[in-house]
Amino acid sequence: MKLCLLSLALFLFQRTLFTIHFLSDFSGHYGEIFRIPFVGLRLDFSAIAYLMALPFLLSAVGVFAKGGFLNVLNKIKDVYLWIIFIAMALIMAGEIVTYIEWKTKLSSKIFLHFATPSEIFRTASGSYTGWFIFYFILQMVFTYLMYVRLFKGIKIRPILLSLKKKIIYGLIYLLGFSFLFIICLRGGLQQIPISTTDAYFSNKQIVNDVTVNPEWNFIRTCFMYFKDDIGEYYQVVPEQTAELVMNEMYESSAVDSIKIFNKSTPNIILVTFEGWSAQLIEPLGGLEGITPNFNALCEEGLLFTEIYATSGTSETGHSSLMSGYPTMAGISISTESARARKLPSINKSLKSKGYNSFYAFGGSLSYGNIGGYLRDIEFDQLIDENDLDIEPKGKLGIHDEAMFAYFYDEIEKAKAPYFYGLFTQSTHAPYDMVADPVEGYESDGYVTSMRYADDHLNKFVEKIRALPDFENTIVVFISDHGRTNLMNADTYDEDYFHIPLLIWGGALKDAYKGAKIDKVGSQADLAKTLLHQLDYNTDAFHWSKDLLNPSSKEWAICTSTLSYGIRDKNGYTVYQMMDERLVGSPYSDSVKIDSALLKCRSILESMYREFVDL
Repeated sequence: MKLCLLSLALFLFQRTLFTIHFLSDFSGHYGEIFRIPFVGLRLDFSAIAYLMALPFLLSAVGVFAKGGFLNVLNKIKDVYLWIIFIAMALIMAGEIVTYIEWKTKLSSKIFLHFATPSEIFRTASGSYTGWFIFYFILQMVFTYLMYVRLFKGIKIRPILLSLKKKIIYGLIYLLGFSFLFIICLRGGLQQIPISTTDAYFSNKQIVNDVTVNPEWNFIRTCFMYFKDDIGEYYQVVPEQTAELVMNEMYESSAVDSIKIFNKSTPNIILVTFEGWSAQLIEPLGGLEGITPNFNALCEEGLLFTEIYATSGTSETGHSSLMSGYPTMAGISISTESARARKLPSINKSLKSKGYNSFYAFGGSLSYGNIGGYLRDIEFDQLIDENDLDIEPKGKLGIHDEAMFAYFYDEIEKAKAPYFYGLFTQSTHAPYDMVADPVEGYESDGYVTSMRYADDHLNKFVEKIRALPDFENTIVVFISDHGRTNLMNADTYDEDYFHIPLLIWGGALKDAYKGAKIDKVGSQADLAKTLLHQLDYNTDAFHWSKDLLNPSSKEWAICTSTLSYGIRDKNGYTVYQMMDERLVGSPYSDSVKIDSALLKCRSILESMYREFVDL
């Protein structure tokens, strides 16, 4: 009982720290803060059952223990509990820090970053690290005072009964508490075990996030991450039905695409922005004045206004862009080298027609095995921060002003026809470039980084204009993924995935300079769209659509670690796959909701069956 009370006190303290740190984000929902501990109580008890199973078993054994053996049990219990207390403090400190950047609870997603641990420390600013240490120490001090001072260590004490009575007592204790533990684990006697849904009571994401017990959530998502068969989440639709629906979604007439290039073999430059959100780009409906140079560039190129990232990380963004391969929730194909090398790619197709290729990465190519993936799709040369000695450089990599200048120098030396790519990184935390803040947004590092990147993009663009073969050059600007920002903190919202796609350059026909296309699509559609302009065979890109084919259908698949959804002309229908719940939809009609989810699942489940066989 004491251990249960101690755990509940720790959970309450953790929620208090989180709430205080993000208090301004609860605006309009302050009254709900007081409901949080009560609504989250069932998940708290479930977490206690997960974390305290061993002390319970030790106390059951302790019924028969005495003397030295009892001391050993108490030492084991103490060591275990302090390991758990430290783990709890690490989880909560990590959750507070990652919520600043990701706006999601700490989950198994962190293991992707553990594959390249240096990225964690480089991404984290000094303030992030300081907050992490501060909250960790604060929790440990609180735990010490509660466990050692108030509860006096919670010892397993000897039972002074006869052996027969000890056996009876022990059986009752074991069976009784085993039943209670199972009830707590499941969250009650109901048929379906408790899920995060049971802790959701607000229409404000952060309120629901803090209600969900952090330790319970981390354990649950880790269970999914380490599952041997994630395929069970991709077995909802009968195979034949899925194939029929999927084929219908990709169906388009054989009419030629609209042709926007005035050259048959243009040089192609691909600039992939790190985490550029459409919400900060005015021509895409975003804030005014944050990216004035890119805004002006949109008046000279063909702007696609309804393009969505397939996921929220850089490695999935690369495989989507280059291979026309939407992201499956819970799967990162770039880390699956044996499979990734079997994918088609823009680069492989261009290389087969004599294009030279080069890719410069502002950070480290080790992240998410992006370097391995780019090698698998046969770039002639790859360059990242480890190959360059140029400044300015931040914790995460080389800043945009240096990378744009370096990239232009390489383009000047390129042998036509060429496909040259650049990945920027300054618009990713910790935003440690030297730059003046944007007026009115002085405290927002992301806004500052967007203006900084925009300024140096403009210098790069002006140099590209002056190239001798500019009239034979196409530049594609796109983002690897969207992100949360001051306009949107909801990772289940379609705006989280909304990104720019702009095609610009001297080889773009005059009729399309300043034009806009409002067709809904994803970054995975770039591959087929671009290669059709060159009259290449794109049969291998069967997960990509041609955005310039008038008959192609309007939709985009958007996924996260735990969710999948489909964005169509009416909005975004999103489903939390682990807890099997609808998160949101533009439709109120259940038939339309089911239809949207059927389309989404049919595509993802068809992809998964192919993925298994790759």
